[in-house]
Amino acid sequence: MDPSELDAEFKSDPSRFQVARDGDHAMCPFQCDDCVFVNVNGHYPAPGEADSLVMICIRRVILDSLWSREPETVRQNLNVLRGYLSTMELIAVNNPLPSRGPFGVDDSFGYKVAIALVLKSLSPGRNSAHVQFSSIRKVRSAVSNYVHTTPSGVGWSTIGGGESGGQVFTNSPTNSYWFRRFLLGCHKRMGDVWIPDRAITVDEIHVALGILEEEWGRSGLEFGERLEIALTGALLVIGFTAALRGEEMPQIDLGPMNKYWEEGDRHARLKHVPLVLVGRFKQTVGEKLFFQPLAQVTRSGIRVKLWVNRVLFMYRKSGVESGPMFRAISKKGVVRRASVGDMDLLLHDILRQVQVRRPDVLPPDVVVEDEYSVRRSLRRGSTSEAQNAHVPKEVIEANNRWRKHMRSRGVLPSMDMIERYSDAKASVTALVRYSAML
Repeated sequence: MDPSELDAEFKSDPSRFQVARDGDHAMCPFQCDDCVFVNVNGHYPAPGEADSLVMICIRRVILDSLWSREPETVRQNLNVLRGYLSTMELIAVNNPLPSRGPFGVDDSFGYKVAIALVLKSLSPGRNSAHVQFSSIRKVRSAVSNYVHTTPSGVGWSTIGGGESGGQVFTNSPTNSYWFRRFLLGCHKRMGDVWIPDRAITVDEIHVALGILEEEWGRSGLEFGERLEIALTGALLVIGFTAALRGEEMPQIDLGPMNKYWEEGDRHARLKHVPLVLVGRFKQTVGEKLFFQPLAQVTRSGIRVKLWVNRVLFMYRKSGVESGPMFRAISKKGVVRRASVGDMDLLLHDILRQVQVRRPDVLPPDVVVEDEYSVRRSLRRGSTSEAQNAHVPKEVIEANNRWRKHMRSRGVLPSMDMIERYSDAKASVTALVRYSAML
C-alpha cells in the first residue's frame, strides 16, 4: 500500500490500529497485556524502561492481531454470534460455546518474536524512514528455522510426498494461529513502499550506445578502459533485447558462448547471438544451462552481435575464455560473479552521460542512481518497447521460455550443453523474434 493511501485511511478513521473493537475477542485469541508479559518474562512488569518498553510492544502486537480483520467483518461476526447464543438460550442449551481458558503460562502464541518484529520495524529503511514489512518478517523465518533444529521442533510428520512438497506439522510458535493474525494486521498497518525501477527507453539505449561507440573509437585507451566500454555496451544490449532481470545477468557465461559463437553466426536459417546463462537458479535442482538466441541486429538498429563480440574479443586478448561475462574482484583478490550493485555502476555512469548529451531524452532532474537499476530497468524498458512494437504475446512467451523451465522446479530432464543447444536451435526462429522486433 502506498504511504499516501495509509494517510488517507488514518484520516478517515483516526482510531484505526489504535483501539480494539467490540467483538474482536470473538475472532482472535486474546490475552491482556499483563498476562502476555508473564507468559514472555515469567513475572509481572516492574518499574523501569525495559519492562515499560515491553508493555508498549505487547499492546502494539495485540492490536495488530485484532486489526487483521476489518471493522465490518468483526461487527457482522459478533451479530451472528449473538444470534446463535439467543437461539441456544431459546432452546435451553447449556454451554453453547467452549470455555475461553485460561491459556497456559507460556509463550505458545509467539509474542516474543512479535515483539522483536515491531522493534525491528523502527530501524531506518533504505527507501523510507523505516524498514519495510518484507524485511522484518525475516526475523520470523530465522526463529522458525532455528526452532525446527531443536529436539522439540523435529520429528513431526509430513502430509504428502515429494522432496519439495507436502505439509509439515510444526511446533514453532511463529506458526500459531495468533501469530498469523498478528502478521496480517502488522502488514496492513505498515503497508509497503514500492519504488519500481524506472524503465529504460529504446531512445536512451540508442543514445547510450552512440556515446559508447564514440568512446570505443578513441585512440590511446588502456585495456581496462576498453573492456569497460565493451561490457557497458553488452550490458545494455543483452539486458534490453533479452529482457533479463538483474539477478540473471551475472549468469551469462563466456565458455558456451565462445563454443557456439561460430555456429550461431553460420546458422542455416537465421544468424543469431547464442546467449547462454549458467548457474543455479531459483526453484531448480542443481546447476542449469539455458540458451536464449538473440537477433544480431534489432529492428530499431541495436547491434547486439557487435557489442557482445567486442566483449568476447577483449576477454580472449587477456586469455579469458570461460566464466562469467560480468565479473568483479573480491577484497581477497578472487574473481567472482558481478553483483547487481557492480553492474549498476556501469549503467549509472553511461546514463549520466546521456543526461548531459541529450537532456531531451533523459531529463536532468532525474536522479539516475535512485531511479535506475540493472535489477529491473532494462527488463521493464524491454517489455514496454515490445508492447509499443506490437510484439505478439506468443513471441514474448517464447522469449521467456527458459524462465518457464526454471519455474518447473527442475523436473525437466538434465541435458548437457550440446543437447540443450540443439533444443534451442530447433526453435531459433521463434526465439529470436522477440529481440529482432525491438
